[in-house]
Amino acid sequence: MNIGQRLIKGYLRLEGRTKIKDDVTGQVHTGIIIIPKLKLMSDLSMSLGEKANPVVGRIQAKIIPEDSRTNSRVIEMYFLNDDIDSDI
Repeated sequence: MNIGQRLIKGYLRLEGRTKIKDDVTGQVHTGIIIIPKLKLMSDLSMSLGEKANPVVGRIQAKIIPEDSRTNSRVIEMYFLNDDIDSDI
């Protein structure tokens, strides 16, 4: 690692999960979010260690289209029928 220079030269892929609560039924579902091409714009600061809480306060990024700008997906979102993190 070089201080003062970019750590990542290029793009990242972001995949994440979230919980979504149905307004009508109240059932909790899992949502999956995928951003295939993402450029990190902010500084990345994390505390690592056995008792450290690895929390990033704020991340700024730019989403880059993979194909032509007029016909390209930049975010994919999937909504599952159940909450995959819940206890059975």
